[in-house]
Amino acid sequence: MYEKSEENVVLNDFLLAGAASLKRDAVFVNEGGDESLSARIGELSGKAADKTALLLEAPVEEKTHIAASLRSDIATLKDMVDLSARQKTGLLKYTCFMWLDFLNKTVLAVSGFFLAAVFLLTLIAFWKKKKIAKLTALIGVSEDASPETAAEEIRKLTCASSAEVDELGKKLAREQIVGKRKEDLLNAIPEGLLTVSSGLVTFVNKTMNEWFGVNQSVIGENAKTVFEKIGTDGAEGKFSGGDETYQLSISKSQNEIFYIFRNITDSEELSSKLLNSERLASIGEMAARITHEIRNPLNTIKMNSTYLLDNVEKVGTEKKKQLLTLVVGEVERLEQITSKYMGMVNYSRSGAADNSGVSLPADLAEFLAFHRPELQKRNIVLELGKGEPLSLSISLSSFKEIMLNLLKNAWEELENGGKIAVNTGKNGSFAVVSVEDSGRGIPESEREAVFKNFYTNKPGGTGIGLSHSRKLATEAGGKLYVGDSKLGGAAFILELPLKRKAG
Repeated sequence: MYEKSEENVVLNDFLLAGAASLKRDAVFVNEGGDESLSARIGELSGKAADKTALLLEAPVEEKTHIAASLRSDIATLKDMVDLSARQKTGLLKYTCFMWLDFLNKTVLAVSGFFLAAVFLLTLIAFWKKKKIAKLTALIGVSEDASPETAAEEIRKLTCASSAEVDELGKKLAREQIVGKRKEDLLNAIPEGLLTVSSGLVTFVNKTMNEWFGVNQSVIGENAKTVFEKIGTDGAEGKFSGGDETYQLSISKSQNEIFYIFRNITDSEELSSKLLNSERLASIGEMAARITHEIRNPLNTIKMNSTYLLDNVEKVGTEKKKQLLTLVVGEVERLEQITSKYMGMVNYSRSGAADNSGVSLPADLAEFLAFHRPELQKRNIVLELGKGEPLSLSISLSSFKEIMLNLLKNAWEELENGGKIAVNTGKNGSFAVVSVEDSGRGIPESEREAVFKNFYTNKPGGTGIGLSHSRKLATEAGGKLYVGDSKLGGAAFILELPLKRKAG
């Protein structure tokens, strides 16, 4: 009420009412209060009463000043009355008031805490109910089942879970043992093994470390980097590593690629020795033929030379000339025979000594004519098909070596006679030469195997002729493979690049 009077300089009714009650307040305070404080209150209340009376009678222009002074006195008097009231009511009443205030606040706090606790307990009960519903569904009992039933089901599940955990532990132990045994077995094999997944190395065995110095530290590296260390591009086939020769084979599974390395140094040396043995055997056969073919010219030379020696004085000049001409002719015939046979046996692996290439069908016809006697002796009919003239980019000696292996393979198949057909043709930039026979043929499952070293089904065979022939064809930029023959047997098809025209 006192503060409201400050909002308006005009005297309000409540100010007058407040001033009128000052005397009653002063009387209440003076009873049993502090004497000096009571005196001061009495003095101030008297002044306030006087100013109130003055305020009622003062002109308008002075009322503002009087009202301001009166408000100041009333404020001071209020403070003094409050002080006196506290002294009068005593500390106990004041303390009671404070306790009541504290109790009110405490009740409010406890009520709030209680409400929060009830809300929280409600949420927990709801969550528990859902958990219990899930648990009962999990163990297979209804929600209204007795605690004993639920406990029994939980006990059964616990026992079952323990058994499953034990079984999983045993399974893990078995897998670890099997994995260790697999690793030991892979480390024990005499071949090198490297596995790759997503282009990264996942395993290498001990042999890889012994041969190439590649150990477990490369696991996780890029496979191309590891292949560079080994000395290969990762493609199937042979490659050299120092003084050793290796064969790389590739096998693929759903998630990994297996690279298998075999050291074939010894088998390559043996293959070379066997190949040389076959060549020597071929040379021996040809030597026998040479002996047979040169016998007649030698007999003619011997007869005529002996006749001249015995009758040198009796034979006339013209007769001598005829006899000597016959002798010279036979000598030239011998030169032709020996040159022909030397061309047949002078096979060169690389063909470096013969860069003239091959002309079809002329060179092929000459080669087959040389071997016709062998085929006739075996009761085999040989047919050479007609073909357009072609120049092949391969040495004549390598070509003859390939054709000899294919021809021998065919006549050895036809033990009781039969038919061999040799045909030539063209396929784009390649010449095609096929050698077909009327034998038993080769199953599709074995058509690649026949080109592997030492693979043979023939008694006494070495199994290197076809392997070496394919290698010669590959080195010349061609290929050699097996197909079906119209004669009912096998067809070996040789494709060689045509010789490019100069300019």
